[in-house]
Amino acid sequence: MTTTLLAQVIGPVIAAAGIGFIFHPKFYKKIMKDFEAHEGLTYVMGIFVMALGIVLVMNHNLWNSLAEIIISIIAWGALIKGATFLVVPNLLFAISKPMVKNAGLMKFAMAVMLAAGAYLSYVGYWM
Repeated sequence: MTTTLLAQVIGPVIAAAGIGFIFHPKFYKKIMKDFEAHEGLTYVMGIFVMALGIVLVMNHNLWNSLAEIIISIIAWGALIKGATFLVVPNLLFAISKPMVKNAGLMKFAMAVMLAAGAYLSYVGYWM
């Protein structure tokens, strides 16, 4: 997989998620509560996210350009998050709950997602 292709796919997705949270934080907080309440969804998501992380790490563990670094961080993050969902899901929820309740921290995190998504979109479509 090339950096350009992954930037074209990942960039718009994380940019849209960042924009969505900035404009509709209550909706995303509700999703988080719903996600925790449905163990089957947590399990299936863990399998999917871990598998995606493995594929990305195996094919794009590159650390040269900024775009490669962002994509590789996302890949490793997906692998670790997916494994955590499967092995210790309660730990992930325990860590994320205080973060979700801190509006300033969440807005900052989503602004970072928006910036990374915009940058990857730029790299993927216009560079």
